[in-house]
Amino acid sequence: MTHGSSDRRSWLVLQDLLVTARSRIGHIFSNIGGGCLEGQELSLAQQLELFAVEVSNSNVTEIVILPLFLLEGVHVKEDIPEQVAITALEHQDDNLGFRVTEHLGTSPQIPKLLIQNFANQLPDRQNRILIAHGSRRDGANQVVEDLAQQCDAIAAYWGVEPKIETQIEALLSQGIAEITVLPYFLTEGGITEAIAKKLQVYGDRVKIRQLAVPLSKAQIIDLSLEFV
Repeated sequence: MTHGSSDRRSWLVLQDLLVTARSRIGHIFSNIGGGCLEGQELSLAQQLELFAVEVSNSNVTEIVILPLFLLEGVHVKEDIPEQVAITALEHQDDNLGFRVTEHLGTSPQIPKLLIQNFANQLPDRQNRILIAHGSRRDGANQVVEDLAQQCDAIAAYWGVEPKIETQIEALLSQGIAEITVLPYFLTEGGITEAIAKKLQVYGDRVKIRQLAVPLSKAQIIDLSLEFV
């Protein structure tokens, strides 16, 4: 399941991801569905119930929910478990269980994949920025700081400080002539587009470029197998 958005592209991305999943691992899992926490008329609990009805004649005893989130925030810690618990309560008297796995960002393969995305850049850590959404929860951004360090990069955030503008200005004050920005998001969308617009402002002051999001659809599906 994904975060979801009022932007219809988010739903289309999920559907495309499901097509990829069924083609790659459909021989392992006969029932593969998807849902969104936000942006849909139905709540996640209602989406889960529809899926439960869909698989009710398949001798399924457990539905596994994998949060396709890169970072642990309120959605992962509270919102998703609450929604799953609502559906599970409706099935407490039958043989169908529900299990929420760790979120995708806990995969031990993530650091290597991020490093690979930076692989063709100069080794100087001062010209690399890893930008994530960020959270105001105490300690929630430490994982981004750790990932950035492993990539010889500095961390920036979309929602909290230090924001991308703050980090770019800091690098410019050091005389950096080239900056590469890697968005740590699951898919391209409104935020990655907004980041690109912010970077354009600096085009006459520094050579700056934005890489694509680090995970392909196939990689997301392959990483998912670690959790089920």
